[in-house]
Amino acid sequence: MSSLAIIEVFADLPDARRGAGQRHQQSLCLALFTLAICAGCRGFIAIGDWIESYREELVALFRPQKGRLPSYSTIRRVLLNLEPQSYGSRLAQFFQIEAKAGETIAVDGKTLRGSYNNDTAATNTETHPAIQLVTVSVDRQLIERQAGR
Repeated sequence: MSSLAIIEVFADLPDARRGAGQRHQQSLCLALFTLAICAGCRGFIAIGDWIESYREELVALFRPQKGRLPSYSTIRRVLLNLEPQSYGSRLAQFFQIEAKAGETIAVDGKTLRGSYNNDTAATNTETHPAIQLVTVSVDRQLIERQAGR
């Protein structure tokens, strides 16, 4: 397997999977997961489709053992056993981002069910898109620092 920086940054994370039957290195699974998310994939099936779409390029880039890439279910199993903090710290290290305490911003979006209007002959109202609700949660320490308290 190649020694790409994205593989090396995840290489020394402890692997909680059983040794028997492991076909793919954890670092490869995490690298593919990271790249798929950066490419816009938002679910494991989408990650599997992305891997399949770029299979030749990914095999040439990563040069995995036996020329095989992990499936989305293998990547899912790796993520289920991984501590999010350790993945996040390695990801910040890879992208050279310094995390600062108290600067956490969480964003969540929802589409309100039934809030759209279908364009049919039976309706008298104008059509409109669905109503989007966005919630932003900001850490109190960040607000106080910005306010100069």
